[in-house]
This record gives sequence, C-alpha cells and structure tokens, in this order.
Amino acid sequence: MTRTRAAAHSCALILTIAIAATNLMAQKDDRTKPPQTPPLPDFKLPPLVESKLPNGLAIVLVEDHRFPLVTVRLGFQAGAKYDPKDLPGLSEMTGALLTEGTGTRSSRQLAEELAGIGGALKAQSGGDAMTIAGSALSDHLGQLLDLLADVARHANFPADEVQLRKQNRKQELLAELSQSSTVADKKLSEVVFGDNPYSHTLPTPESIDKMRREDMAGFRDRYLAPNDAVLILLGAIPPAKETVKMIAARFSDWPRKQAPAAASAPIPEPKRTVVLVDRPGSVQADVRIAKLAITRAHPDYFPLAVANSILGGGGNSRLFLEIREKKGYAYDAHSEVRARKDAGFFTAVSQVRNEVLEPALDDMLREMTTLAKEPVAAADLQDVKNFMSGVFVLRLETQSGLADQLSLVKLMGLNNDYLEKYTARVRSVDPAQIQSVAQKYIDPAAADIVVVGDASKIAKPLEKYGEVSVEKAK
Repeated sequence: MTRTRAAAHSCALILTIAIAATNLMAQKDDRTKPPQTPPLPDFKLPPLVESKLPNGLAIVLVEDHRFPLVTVRLGFQAGAKYDPKDLPGLSEMTGALLTEGTGTRSSRQLAEELAGIGGALKAQSGGDAMTIAGSALSDHLGQLLDLLADVARHANFPADEVQLRKQNRKQELLAELSQSSTVADKKLSEVVFGDNPYSHTLPTPESIDKMRREDMAGFRDRYLAPNDAVLILLGAIPPAKETVKMIAARFSDWPRKQAPAAASAPIPEPKRTVVLVDRPGSVQADVRIAKLAITRAHPDYFPLAVANSILGGGGNSRLFLEIREKKGYAYDAHSEVRARKDAGFFTAVSQVRNEVLEPALDDMLREMTTLAKEPVAAADLQDVKNFMSGVFVLRLETQSGLADQLSLVKLMGLNNDYLEKYTARVRSVDPAQIQSVAQKYIDPAAADIVVVGDASKIAKPLEKYGEVSVEKAK
C-alpha cells in the first residue's frame, strides 16, 4: 500500500512538473507571430585556383576533401544557338552522342570503365553552351580525365549509335509534343525571339532524319575548341600544380581553333500579340504571358529575380495564392526569368480549365500590372529575400551544385564575385527597384500571350486581349 501511494505521488509530481514546464514554454513563445529568421551569412566561395594552358583551355580548381569524390565540368560555347538553320537540334544530338563511342573505346567500353571507377560522364546542350559533366572516386582522377579527354576530342559517332539515338529522339519528341506545356514553350520562344537563333528550342522530325554522323563530327570540330572552353575540377584533388600537370598531359596537344560565331538576327520589339495554338479536344488551356527581358549579366537582373519570386516564385507567391489557393483555377501558377547569355525573357505560366480561362487570364494580367504600379510591402520583400538567399546557399552545399554554378559563371561571362555577392545583391533590392523592373519587363501591356487549347472553346474569350492568331498544333 505504501509503495502504491509512493508511486502515485511520484506520478503526480512528474505530471505537475510537466504542466509547469508546458506553461513556462507557453509564456515564452508567442505563437501569434512567426519566428524571426536569423541573419543569413554571406556565401564564402572556397579558394579558386585558376590557370590556362598554352592552347587557351581555362582551368578552375577547387579543393574539397570532405568526400573521396571529384566532380568535373567541361563547358564549351556550343549550344543550340549555333545550330545550322536547317538542322535544329544538332548541338543536342552531338552532345548526346559524345559519350557513345570514340576511336579507341566503344559505348560499352566507356560505360564499363566509368563503372569501374565509380564514375559517370554525360554531355548535354542548352541554349548557349554544351557541357560534359561527370564525377568519379578521387583515387581514379587520372582515369576520369583520360575518359573526359577521349570523349571531348575523339568521339567518332558510330553509325549504329547515331541511328539508335535518332530513333529514340524521334519517339521522345513525339512524347514531348503530346504535352501542351511543351507546345506552349516552343511557340512562346518563336514568338518572343522571331528569327533569332534563340527561337529554336527543339529539333524537328525532319531535322532528326537529315542528321548524319558527319554533321555531328563537323559540329564538334567547329565548336569544341580548347580556347573556347573551361574545365572545372572540384573535390578531393591533388595540389594545384600536380592537378594542372595531369590535365596538361591529356589536353595540351589539343590545337586551338577559331570557332565561327552564332548566326544573328534582330529580336522583335515587344508588343501585344495573342497566339492560340489549336488542340481540338483539350479540356485545359496552357497559358504563357511573356515579355522580352535581360541577360544574367544585366544590372537589372537581381531586382528582376526578386520581383519574379514575389510574383510567381513559389507557394507563397502572388500568382500561386490567387490562381490556385484562392480561386482554385489551376494546380499551378508561377513565373520565370529565363536569362541567357545574349537575351532573355520573363514569363508567367499556368494551365487552367477552359471555362475559367478568361477570369484566370484577367487575374494573371492584374497581378503583373499591380507589381508594376504598387510598391511591395517591406515584410513581403524581406520574406522573399530570405527565401532566395537560403535556397541559393543550400544549392551550393554539394560538389555538383557548386560545379554547376561555377560553370554558369564562366560560360555566361559573369564576374568571379557573382556567387559570393549573390545574397548581398538580393538583400540590397528595394521596393523602388522592383517597381522599376516590373514596369520594364513584367507589365503586360506589351506582352506576348500564347495559349494552347481547343480553339472552338477558347478563341472567343481570347479576343478580349487582342487580335487572335490561330495556328494548328504541329
């Protein structure tokens, strides 16, 4: 009986202490206010060791011994804007086939050697540049560099691999073009950029059929040049002098060449256009509202990036809250800044049911106009700055993330301090700057509107926004 009473007394005491602790915590925490975000430190770039081989190959080395891993990026000024006009997609096809065989290694041999060193190599092409990306265990750095040099310099585009890739790419293209979002993005680039090479974002079935291995070899020989390239090596690498010596042994006899410039054509001046791509039977309309904008190196880039985040950069953005959360018109509504080396554009994006296209489009246009006319509240601006800064710093925590950002800096011709000053530049943006860039690049008065959907259902409502040009989906 005594033990029972003692146990009961102990339980009561524990409960009393727990209640008291809970009350104390409740007194300290004001749950009516969100927690304060502590100050975010500036990103400090690890020491970069930069050099250049006599043939012009730029080298950037970053030591990171946290893991027994090395990450590599070899980038060239050889993106889609360099495609011949009659062969859109040639840069993409060339990149995809660089790792599918060389003069001394078959596709299978390359794959087996990479697997043996815990490695990977893959090339891909964007609008401006082509990049060979890879990694391997640090003990096998020499072998990774051997394979990298072989695919960059000696890819021989075997006929069977070319044929297989062409077949696969045509099937992939059919699948992509079955998505209204792909059709909308493709048409938007054509409308914004006109005859400029940036207007071509995808190959065509006809261009894929026309491509020969000689076309890919010719593209490689014209544009993959050491004096137009940057090699970034990051990870558990030997001291800089020894690493440069390893690189030179594999790349120093690669001859310089003068690559031809990309074709140029004027970009149309922004003006209100409305293009409807007809897809009979579509129950949704894919909407794009876009305006010619700027490059990443432009002084307005950071204010525009912050403005974009406020308007449509995430789950707390104005477009998302209005179109999805408040009105329930769509699953997603967002905006993007697509900044390339020579040009860029801003776009607001959503996909809505046919019957709510007009009110949804009204809301999107109104939010874009409001950002240009009314100053952003200080609290909202601070939240966005914290979010952007935090995401940016997290992105640089991995070897791959840092290597990608360094590659972007070098291939876009940005200053070396771009990464270190990113968060400071984001934090320095003020409401007046946001309003100014919104007036230049977001205000939809002179924006292109591209909609993909069933013309029989949505053509009439679109007439409210300007003269509608109707095209058949291709």
